[in-house]
Amino acid sequence: MLNRLENKVMLSLSEQCKEKSSALICPLDLIKIVGEEKLNKTLLEKIMDDLYSDGYFDLIYSERHGEKVYCVTLTEKGKGYARNLKVMKRNLIFRLSTTVVFAIVSFIIGLILKAIF
Repeated sequence: MLNRLENKVMLSLSEQCKEKSSALICPLDLIKIVGEEKLNKTLLEKIMDDLYSDGYFDLIYSERHGEKVYCVTLTEKGKGYARNLKVMKRNLIFRLSTTVVFAIVSFIIGLILKAIF
């Protein structure tokens, strides 16, 4: 399970690679896209290495005009990340709604039993 910053980075990377199989992304641009105040270059590099180790994408470091650039190519696991996130949210909503329905039903049954006895 990814933490909040890793989720945001992964979502922004999958958005960048949406129309093509790979993308060149500058770390500063990625930090701006993610929009987190806590995110800096060293933390971003750690997150990128962790996501690479987890197999979400292939990562190649490159330089463009003397600036470090990430060449990110999503793997099958990375391509399915956004869909997997939607499925997890749908399952969570289903579980919460089921819990609420059962709580209401048990409350009504309790009121009926209280009225009978």
